[in-house]
Amino acid sequence: MRCIQNVSIQLSAISYQLSAISIQLSAISYQLSAISYQLSAISYQLSAISYQLSAISYKLSAISYQLLAISFCL
Repeated sequence: MRCIQNVSIQLSAISYQLSAISIQLSAISYQLSAISYQLSAISYQLSAISYQLSAISYKLSAISYQLLAISFCL
């Protein structure tokens, strides 16, 4: 009988530990979702930066051609 009680106590302890693990896994899942959202936001920002850099590059090319045209006039 004592062995059965000991097994019951151990099974209860295991159940408690598994519940704690489940809670921790849920927290990890939430954190990973938050990281995923942040990475998506970063990706969007990097795309916006890339677009702006392309626009700057285009404008610098236009300036370069204008300076070249000016140099022919000198």
